[in-house]
Amino acid sequence: MNNRQLIIQALDLIEDRLNTLLPVAVLSKEMGYSLYHFTRLFQAVTGIAPGDYIARRKITEAALDIHRMPERSLQDISLDYNFSNYETFTRAFKRMLHTTPSLVRKRIIKTKLPLLPRLYEQDLLQVLSDSDLSPQLVDFGEIILQGPVVKVDHDFSVISNTWPLLFSKVYTISDRIQPEKYYQLGFWPDDYESNGFSIMCACELNPINADHNQTFPLQILPPIRYLKFIHKGRSCDIPSTYKYIYGIWLPKTEYRMSIPFELEFYGELYLGPDNENSVSEIYIPLEFLQEETTLSSFINDNRFS
Repeated sequence: MNNRQLIIQALDLIEDRLNTLLPVAVLSKEMGYSLYHFTRLFQAVTGIAPGDYIARRKITEAALDIHRMPERSLQDISLDYNFSNYETFTRAFKRMLHTTPSLVRKRIIKTKLPLLPRLYEQDLLQVLSDSDLSPQLVDFGEIILQGPVVKVDHDFSVISNTWPLLFSKVYTISDRIQPEKYYQLGFWPDDYESNGFSIMCACELNPINADHNQTFPLQILPPIRYLKFIHKGRSCDIPSTYKYIYGIWLPKTEYRMSIPFELEFYGELYLGPDNENSVSEIYIPLEFLQEETTLSSFINDNRFS
């Protein structure tokens, strides 16, 4: 059994015991490792310490239950995940998700919650393939996008089916920048966890000459600062990169999304959806929770592990 397979077994065990108390010392013993070696191995493979992973998985599932189980009280949900009391649960919830359980229940959330879904083997492989990359801060001016929009619930294949619609009519968008610059814009309502989110497959318009014809819907993104990540590999594997960004990387910092959307750009290094050598760019709009001057140190200290 290699290290990755061992950690996958540990992840399975964690999922089986999300509703119980599972100290890392107990988990490491069951895996046959000392606490020190297991902790180092777990973090090397997943990019997150085992104690943090367990806590974030509990809070993530609790947040989802708040949406899924409106009939259950917030205190009962906290007890479901073995928090000693509601105050402890609320403090952990706010520390990890930058909001409170009551605001989540009321759906008063303006940005995507940094939830951590369960990690699988493919997610671990993606973390390893991105191990030499770190995010960059970039500033963009106004971006005008136009293209078809599709709502995504559980069937992600609708996204790949929407791109041909854009390509079949892109010639009718006379205001498009040429050569074309293609983006995928994901945006969501407050209740996206229950009702899905929307995707726009779009090309960028020239902001000076654009007459904004009505071939497809139009979306104007304001000037903003982004954190730029790189995804290497097939398009079908990009959810693993997003899982790492939202569930592991961003929570290590004191930053969160400022606007509820995410942007993917497909440039010259993008070789097609099924090409393992493809490179696409992911842009996450940021909200600063600390002084801007500290961001560089966060980026340096939190590289993909």
